Amino acid sequence: MADIANVVIIGGGVVGTAIAAQVSRHTEDVFLLEKHPRLGLGASSRNSGVIHAGIYYQPGSLKAFHCVRGANMLYQFCSEHSVPFNRIGKLITAESEDQLPRLEALKDKGITNGVEGLEIVGRDIIQRLEPNVVSAVAIHSPNTGIVEPEVLLKTLARQARENGAWLLTGTPVIGVEFRDGLVILRTPREEVAARIVINAAGLYADEVARMFGFDRHTIYPCRGEYAELSPSMCRIVNRLIYPLPLPSGHGLGVHFTLNLAGSVLLGPNARYVAGKEDYESDRTPLPEFFEEASKMVRGLRLEDLKQSYSGIRARLLPEDDHSFADFVIKADPNSHQVIHLIGIESPGLTSCLSIGRTVGEMVRERLA
Repeated sequence: MADIANVVIIGGGVVGTAIAAQVSRHTEDVFLLEKHPRLGLGASSRNSGVIHAGIYYQPGSLKAFHCVRGANMLYQFCSEHSVPFNRIGKLITAESEDQLPRLEALKDKGITNGVEGLEIVGRDIIQRLEPNVVSAVAIHSPNTGIVEPEVLLKTLARQARENGAWLLTGTPVIGVEFRDGLVILRTPREEVAARIVINAAGLYADEVARMFGFDRHTIYPCRGEYAELSPSMCRIVNRLIYPLPLPSGHGLGVHFTLNLAGSVLLGPNARYVAGKEDYESDRTPLPEFFEEASKMVRGLRLEDLKQSYSGIRARLLPEDDHSFADFVIKADPNSHQVIHLIGIESPGLTSCLSIGRTVGEMVRERLA
């Protein structure tokens, strides 16, 4: 073939775009293929915009490593490139002091992961920080923050283009083959030949992996829905307010999230759905959000809530499996030329720069 790319990235969410920005710093002929008409239309634009500190994840896991390193990288990146963010902090609340041992265990997990500044606080400090929070004891995480995901994505895309990368939207991959030592990617318009391929296809990463014959992982779409408080209630909390997560839960529980536009969101919940594009069918009634939220914060009324957007997580576990599933970041066992990223759900946004650095190192090793 006349034109050969050094690296082709499949998927133009925040992780794929961060990889493109990183890899193109050191490598020429980098292409990103995104099936949607613009970048970031999946989970990258349908999330809470939270910069997680790294408290929840199994020590030694990729999620823990990339979240902690990624949060530090993201705060620095946002400061240097004028991406709106706020290191706003959060409280992880308990329903009663009987849950103090679970709070302490969660705090210890975060400290093991390298999270700084965590402390258990009692009612006096909670009331000073958050007068409307009803919890008697909580974890205070000062290093948790919020970011504007769309601006972050656009900034990464601009960096990638300035480095010479080509970002091609409306370009789905519909087939692959190996030919003459290259990976050939078929799109509806053309074939693209690559020395290295990175599968960062989000919800569809398992299906892309199966094109290469790698079928060890299945993504189970899990929808997270949000409610939004009315503008008159936007000052009811000053930071992120989370419940203590249930050991058997699939999410972190319905929580209060402030965004940089000044709104307060409730959610997301966690509901497994049949389709990877099923954002709207059978939405959760607002009273369910109200019931969970009012356990943490006083002064809410049901009429203060309205339905907001939803997103879909790329879960690697079915609904009846409550064990821990880590990120999958590995070479295809059948080809050293293909790198798969599968199950990059939360904390994927927080981890994007850290994942980009790791994948960049993997690419340089292969092209050396």
